[in-house]
Amino acid sequence: MRRLLQSFLGREDGTGTVEFVILFPLILWPFLITMEASFIQMRQAMLDRATDIVVRDLRLGTPELRDPETLKAALCDRILIMPDCRTDLMLAMEPQVIGDFAPPDGRVRCVDRTEEIAPATNFQVGGTNEMMMLRFCVLHDPILPNIGLGKILPREPGGGFALVSATFFVVEPTE
Repeated sequence: MRRLLQSFLGREDGTGTVEFVILFPLILWPFLITMEASFIQMRQAMLDRATDIVVRDLRLGTPELRDPETLKAALCDRILIMPDCRTDLMLAMEPQVIGDFAPPDGRVRCVDRTEEIAPATNFQVGGTNEMMMLRFCVLHDPILPNIGLGKILPREPGGGFALVSATFFVVEPTE
């Protein structure tokens, strides 16, 4: 038995495998971080694009977009790559005073997945020629939650991190 154990420990035909097992995660790490960053950037670009399209329709006076649920549905229909957009989307629309403009306080409010009932959104329909600020917040779940960016990005309650898109527009006269 001793001779068999010595011959097993004396073999050298597995040393390449040991080096591979040690180095492969270090080589793979930058690729995983790059993949996660590209998905985040792609979803942010799609959110910004959808916001621009929906706000254009809203600004030109599409009456059905003056309902928050219809506005959320219109945005989610244009994002294309957010699987749970309708449940993970929060919006806020409020008038702004041009002469006394101050940036909004704090962060954009996002969906809290730990709550069973979604809180009311701050949604005020503006009047003709009124400056409005519209903000969307969508939660994004990282593809690799325990590796690279997925591990270090700040999480919202219930998981996911916030992708935010904000814009200003003036309500055009309907006449």
